[in-house]
Amino acid sequence: MSPFPPDGRGPSWTAPVWSSDDETVIVKPAGISSEGAPDAALESVRARLGWPAARLPHRLDRLTRGFLLIARDAAAVARHNEAIRAKTWTKGYLARLRPTPELMARAADVGGGFLGPHKAYLRREGRIATVVRSGGDPSFLEILAVAPVPRRPGELHAAIRLLTGRFHQIRAMCADLGAPLAGDRDYGERSASEPTLEHAVFSFPVRGDAGTGQVERVTLWNPQDPARESVAPAVVAALAALAAAPASGMTSETSATT
Repeated sequence: MSPFPPDGRGPSWTAPVWSSDDETVIVKPAGISSEGAPDAALESVRARLGWPAARLPHRLDRLTRGFLLIARDAAAVARHNEAIRAKTWTKGYLARLRPTPELMARAADVGGGFLGPHKAYLRREGRIATVVRSGGDPSFLEILAVAPVPRRPGELHAAIRLLTGRFHQIRAMCADLGAPLAGDRDYGERSASEPTLEHAVFSFPVRGDAGTGQVERVTLWNPQDPARESVAPAVVAALAALAAAPASGMTSETSATT
């Protein structure tokens, strides 16, 4: 297992943290697009690995850092799309939020109703997503834990399990709850903070050894990522618990803590 690039933006950022003959996983830096530009993640991995037909079964926002899976070809991406439909992918995020003062006070009281599952209907409108009462895509996430950000008054770290993969889902839903990403101007947060959103836990099924018919589960989580800012133990523990949780549909498991 390759280590994480120490600064997230060095020349080795396209190096895999996990790889097979059919797919590879990198840690996409914040500020790099998932696809659609000469220096985007997909195009860079295509060139590095010589996979001209590589495709993405999922995407990360440009401002989001973290695990990104690239499938080698159409057949590999189809298998992952089926796994997503079968809900056998697990995705956990670390977000730095700037809630309203009222929500900040309530969140300090063991979550104050902020923790737990949340549902919204999202509609994409150009470069942003909007929560609507009807006509949008049903979107689900669960806030697992929150804690004050060390040395950043008025901000919270949140561990979030993403249950659907809508455009800007975490950003739009958290803003609608009164806790946008700190510094996320697209969603009305005007502080000087730099937005922080990390895809920190990633678990997914892959084909096992040829001829066995087994499906293995790969779990990626780095509790001591050197590029991650200081995070309260309760939030780290929630992400670790998500990484350790079993997923449905698996016949065997392979866990990798990078």
